[in-house]
Amino acid sequence: MLVNNMFRRLSIILLVLLISACGTSPKTNFYLLSSDHELKSKVTGDLSIGIWKVNLPELIDRPEIVTRTGQYTISLADFHQWAGGLENNVSMLIAEELSHNLNTGYIDISPWSSYRDLDYQIKVHIRKFEGQLEGQSKLEGAYIILDGKGNKKIYEETFVLIEKIKGGNYSDMVSAMSRLVIRLSAQISTAVSVQIKNKK
Repeated sequence: MLVNNMFRRLSIILLVLLISACGTSPKTNFYLLSSDHELKSKVTGDLSIGIWKVNLPELIDRPEIVTRTGQYTISLADFHQWAGGLENNVSMLIAEELSHNLNTGYIDISPWSSYRDLDYQIKVHIRKFEGQLEGQSKLEGAYIILDGKGNKKIYEETFVLIEKIKGGNYSDMVSAMSRLVIRLSAQISTAVSVQIKNKK
């Protein structure tokens, strides 16, 4: 009888522990693409640019961070996700970088106010934005510079950028992805500057 009671109590304890374990899940971490430099407190330029929200493939346009695990396989990180979505992260970082590089505070992300007179519009189409932990991150696509009304294509360029991921965790991967967007923004800034010079 004592043995039966003991087994009964042990079974109850094990059941409680099992239920407790099932009730707790790992903490979800959220990430932002960002730049190392501080935003300028004062900008003097009056250049006005409208940036269309970045176009992403459906495969990576999701809350979870997508990593490549093999030639034909990927992994979705349930507990490592984008804060605000990857599309918004890329669009906002490009806007910040263009503002910094071109010394202007007049950078809008679509949709922008109809009364705004823009000098240029920019569209970025991303075909690939992926990485492998402890490997490389790759950003591939094209961007287009349009006139202020968005009616005329002024310049178009494709890009393939690669950054080494300096570590094996998701923070290292996000850091590498941030550097890729910063490099792309530098290319776009240079292309815009060339167009401004050609106008004069």
